[in-house]
Amino acid sequence: MSIDIKSKVSKMWDKKFSIASEVSSDENGYMYGTKPNEFLKEQLESYPSKQKILFLGEGEGRNACYAASLHHEVTALDASEVGLTKAQLLAKKMGVTIETLLVDLEEYTFPKNRYDIIMTSFMHLMEPLRSEAFKGALTALKSSGVLIAEFFTQKQISRNSGGPKMLELLYTKEAMQDIFSDENIIMIDECVVTLNEGSHHCGEADVFRIIIQKK
Repeated sequence: MSIDIKSKVSKMWDKKFSIASEVSSDENGYMYGTKPNEFLKEQLESYPSKQKILFLGEGEGRNACYAASLHHEVTALDASEVGLTKAQLLAKKMGVTIETLLVDLEEYTFPKNRYDIIMTSFMHLMEPLRSEAFKGALTALKSSGVLIAEFFTQKQISRNSGGPKMLELLYTKEAMQDIFSDENIIMIDECVVTLNEGSHHCGEADVFRIIIQKK
């Protein structure tokens, strides 16, 4: 992928997050609201404080800020400068501290053995970047660290409750199992949930909920 195309991806999300700031129907101007994803929230609350956590494709920071409110050490990674600026504003409003990393996953080299937990919600990537990014993320986990995520399945293409409208950007159970085949797959649960995440994720949705433990 060329530098020009990658910059277009960043600009696309910058524009989306900027527009959300001007739309009164979005909670406080945040595209997906300011409350954490319910699955990530549930999982976060099962861990003791002071975990070192990386959030991938974190956008405007709702999950990262919630984790910081539970006294975890939090890093939020995204390609959108606008999104991460809003994440820091949310952190300030909530009285928490997060680190933000403005990076393009096409160019990013994950540090080795740094994080206890990696989390992401609805980060949809095309192949081969998808496999490269998730396998790279696993290298950033400490031994026995966990990756916890929620994604849309390909069944979501027929719904209007959120997610990409390109089948190639939606995931299958088989594809995700293949990416994580060398690790301990704790959960790959395909289910229907009701989303209430701003105005862009709202209603019944087909998702995967995934927990992977690094060997």
